[in-house]
Amino acid sequence: MYLFIATIFIAELIIALTVTLLIIKADKEVLKINNTVCEKRKDLEKALGDFKYCVTSFGDYYDCMINSLKKKHRQFKINLIKNIAMYLSLFLLKGKYKKAAALLQFSVLFHDFWLKTRTG
Repeated sequence: MYLFIATIFIAELIIALTVTLLIIKADKEVLKINNTVCEKRKDLEKALGDFKYCVTSFGDYYDCMINSLKKKHRQFKINLIKNIAMYLSLFLLKGKYKKAAALLQFSVLFHDFWLKTRTG
């Protein structure tokens, strides 16, 4: 009976010693990694700052691009409506009112020219 208890006790000591050695080995590895991180801390902070700047710059660029696309979309809609109205009125006025149609076309061209010179 004592031999059985002694064998179990020795086995537990071996397991405890193995676990302790693994913990010590892991602690040494963690200390190495910690020293490496401490040495590279300033470089990591600079890299993270640069990454943050890139992300915010991309966000600003994306917002500008979306706003530009919305503006172009609005301009396209306005130009499409103006062209449809102009050609529809030209089609309707062409038969009887040729002078009115020419005057309307000239006024639309003058208006477009005026807008282009004002907006650059």
